[in-house]
Parts: sequence; structure tokens; C-alpha cells
Amino acid sequence: MSEYMIYNLVPTFSEAPVSLDLFLKEASQVIDALKSSKADKKYIVYPKQHKEMTQYLQQAGENEDIVYLPVETGGAFVFGNKTAVVRVIQGEKPLPTGVDHGLPVFSAEEFAAADTKTVVIGGNAKKKGTFTFAKTTTPRAILEQCSSVKEWKGMYFGYPMGRMVGAGQLDEELELTTDYIHIFDETDCVLDQLFKIANRYSKESCGRCVYGFEGVTQINMILSDLVQKKGKTEDIELLLDLCIVMETQALCDIGASAARTVLTALQNFREEIEEHVAKKNCRAAVCARYVTYHILADLCTGCTDCVDACEDDAILGKKKFVHVIDQDECVQCGACMEACEEGAIVKAGAVKPKTPKKPVPCG
Repeated sequence: MSEYMIYNLVPTFSEAPVSLDLFLKEASQVIDALKSSKADKKYIVYPKQHKEMTQYLQQAGENEDIVYLPVETGGAFVFGNKTAVVRVIQGEKPLPTGVDHGLPVFSAEEFAAADTKTVVIGGNAKKKGTFTFAKTTTPRAILEQCSSVKEWKGMYFGYPMGRMVGAGQLDEELELTTDYIHIFDETDCVLDQLFKIANRYSKESCGRCVYGFEGVTQINMILSDLVQKKGKTEDIELLLDLCIVMETQALCDIGASAARTVLTALQNFREEIEEHVAKKNCRAAVCARYVTYHILADLCTGCTDCVDACEDDAILGKKKFVHVIDQDECVQCGACMEACEEGAIVKAGAVKPKTPKKPVPCG
């Protein structure tokens, strides 16, 4: 007989509260099943700020068989680690002490022993929202359900899976353990997305181990340099060396998942990432430091709206003259593009449009 059992409703991704949603749909059946459990003590851990859960508990009233534990969820990845959740029922902070070791901590789907996995799909998916798949599935099966807005490029499986897959892995079978999947299309830059993911891991890390906290910090610094056009060729190898060690040496699965995300991104999208260093080019024209803005002469009406919007005085021109962007002064903020109602301002990567070198009369 287990001394305790924990039903964990804290979402690891705030945008994907899978266990919470499933519980609220079948709350009475779940409570009955928990009551019949042979565990001496039963706990439901849930996010304190979740209004629907709070309302449900107020209506349901107290239950002497189950202890309800509301928790603050500033960083929710730690609640995906079972050792951290166990510390909560002990009155301590949710800090991981290792991997789960088969602890009696269950998500809604684990408790129900489901052979399916419910996930939330976001990013540049044509159909966003909640989907249910077989627990063992392929990226292709997922893509067939959600599609992508433009030409599909890749797919990110969030913590604890920590995987970025591309076209070469579409038919690779994998076991779904994440609650969140992010779809990339041709308008996304893999390096930019990887930097955003790593930045999230840096906020989610508990900071208790060198490889987890310092490792994620180093990943962020290197990716930041690459995104800011400060990267070097050796940075790619440095990332690989760091993440190979980090994946096995981090105290818990948060650090390991962060490392695995970087490793799979480099395995499957290395050419696109290396182009930022070798060719100083961002394929998707997303990374600001690799992008230049240009004003097309045949569309510019000389209205000066972009001149007024530019806080760095990087646009030359006057009324009824085609304006010109001074590339030495431009900081790639994009304010001019937003201000232009004529659609005369475009972003360019390695291939630049032909534009006047100085203001000329319109027409």
C-alpha cells in the first residue's frame, strides 16, 4: 500500500492546462476514483490562481478523504518533475531533487492510464487548440491534423520531451509526453525560436545545479550572440559539447530537456543555424540584426509618415520625394514598416531590392 498519492493538476505550460481541463470535465468521477485508492493520504495539487478550479472546490466543499493543495506557479516546469511535487506536500518549495524514480505522482492522463495523449498545438498552425493523439504517434500524424499556415518547416515538442523535428523525422515514431507542441513554418527562423525556447528554460530553471542553471545560462548567452550577429563558427561546436554533457549530468529533467532541444535543433536544422554565422543571413528574415529595411521607389508616395515614425533619424526624404533609409543609422526596429500605409517598405535578407541611393521626386 502506498503511503500517499498525488494528483497533479499544475500545468507545465500555462498555455496548455491539459490535466486541469480533463479534471474539470470529469471531476466527480475522478474524485470517486481517488477516494477508492488504497493510498493512506491523497492530495490534489492545483494552481492557486486558476479561477475555475477554485470555483469548483468552493461548490464541492471539503472532502475529508482528499487534501487540496493550492500552489503559486511562478515557474511551472518544476511541477512536471515528480520529486518537486512531492516536496510540496511536505510543506517545502517545489525544487527537484532528481528524476521521478516512479513516485506516486500522476497527471490526469497518467491516473486514468490513458493510451492517448491530449496536447495543445500553437505557433504557426492552421488549426490551433486542443488535440488528442495516440500516445505513440508520428509528427506526420500530428501535422495532418493541424497543418501549417505556410509551408511547414518544423515542430517543437515542449518539456519534458524537448525535441525539435524537421522534414527528415516526419515518420519517426515517438511517445508523446508533453502537453504543448509548437508548429514552425517558412516564416519562422529556427535560431530565433530556439533562443526564445532557451530563454524560457532560463526562467523555469530552479537554479540548484551547475549543469541545469549555468548550462542554460551559457546556452542563452551563445544563442543571444548568434541572434545578434555576434556569433562565431566555434559557437556551434561549443553548444554541442555543452549540451551533450548537460543532457546526462543535469540534476533533473528540466536541464536535460533544455539540452536535448538544442541538440535536436542542431541535428535537424544545422545548415539554417550555421548560415547566420557563415553567410550572415537569416533565411526567414526574422532575426533583426540580419535584416535590412528598404523603401521601394515605385510604391513610395513621399508622405513622410515613415520619417516621423523613425526615432533614430535614419530616413532621408521630404514631401513628394521617395524616401531612403540610411543603413548605417537604421537599428532595424521596424517602426517605419508599421507606419507605411502604402506597403512601400520591405524587409530583406541576403538579397536586397534596388532602391535609390538618395531621395528623388516621386513618380
